Amino acid sequence: MSSRLTAQLIQNGFDDGLPVWRRIIFTRLFSVLALLCIPIYITSVYLCIVQNLWGMAIFDTVAYGVLLFILFYPRISDTQKFTIGCYLAFGIGIGFIVAIGPSGAGFFWLFVFPPLSSILLGDKMAVWAQVTNGISLLVIGIAYHYQLVHWPDISGFSTLIWYVVAINFLVTNAIVTQSTSYLLGKLTHSLESTLASRTATVMGLAKLAEYRDNETGAHLIRMQQYANMLAKQRLTDEHVPEELTDAFIQEISLSAILHDIGKVGIADHILLKPGRLSVEEFEQIKAHPVIGEKVLNSLLAYAPQCTFIRMGRDIAGAHHEKWDGSGYPNALAGESIPLSARIVALVDVYDALTSPRCYKRPFSHEEAMALILEGKGKHFDPKLVDSFMVISEQFAVLSKASLLEED
Repeated sequence: MSSRLTAQLIQNGFDDGLPVWRRIIFTRLFSVLALLCIPIYITSVYLCIVQNLWGMAIFDTVAYGVLLFILFYPRISDTQKFTIGCYLAFGIGIGFIVAIGPSGAGFFWLFVFPPLSSILLGDKMAVWAQVTNGISLLVIGIAYHYQLVHWPDISGFSTLIWYVVAINFLVTNAIVTQSTSYLLGKLTHSLESTLASRTATVMGLAKLAEYRDNETGAHLIRMQQYANMLAKQRLTDEHVPEELTDAFIQEISLSAILHDIGKVGIADHILLKPGRLSVEEFEQIKAHPVIGEKVLNSLLAYAPQCTFIRMGRDIAGAHHEKWDGSGYPNALAGESIPLSARIVALVDVYDALTSPRCYKRPFSHEEAMALILEGKGKHFDPKLVDSFMVISEQFAVLSKASLLEED
């Protein structure tokens, strides 16, 4: 495999979404916030209604509604959730300050805004959050000076005091935010090193099969990209499987290339035969899913939490199973076949059909589509076939470009 293709494979692994730890932090933090805010929301709205502060009651309701929306609505991306969550903190802080003055609650939420942006969205957004805070406090100070906002009477309070408090607030906030960004930078570098090691491990395993087969490195690239494309499309369709998440897509983009690792255990005279296999030879090559599953399962004994090896094991062991139960090695059927294996089963057949072999010409994209449609509900998960048909032209473009590059 060329170094350029290898670099592309590694880079694709890094570019596929925000790190999982950011999603975990977001989910835990905002879930706890949603629970703790239930009594706060009820009492706050009650007091606002009693004191005829309908604006604040509506504001509290909208803010809590937005919090629930970003937690439970499945059709928005992680980046959108993180951005809305950060600006929700900003909005609550501004709302408190405008409504009741320089309160601790208002400044608390504004203080949280930049560090939270640093954690969830990165350094640039953290800087922008600090600038947003500074501009907002300046504007509020001007509005207070010209009596455009009205706060409860605070003895001895003045515009000058407001700006002294605001400057101290911004300086302290900048120190905390920059410290957070520095530590996250170190963590990100460590994660990138881990991801690079992980990718190198998978590539090493995949090359074991590649060196003993007639496949090329471009086949591995296509398998990775096809699996990524199909999984992403399935995520946008109806009745999404519970296990299909952004993290799942990132894992399958890497683990898909392990599908034929079991071929290392097949004899050369069968694996490298320049023609069709006999019935007896085909029975022997049917053992490669079992071998691949055993190899990867043995690795899990040393790293039981390694999700990409676990998914690779599922793919290697079940990518020749069929939806109707007529596949091998275990005659699994329907959803008893792991989703990752069902995805790889479809894209592997598409790539095999559209790629040249010593014993056949490459099928056209239209011929491959027709055969996949024919296998809907028999060989392939019917919902995955529907997803494939939606983006089939993307498969055609990638297949043509890759095969031309290979030539």
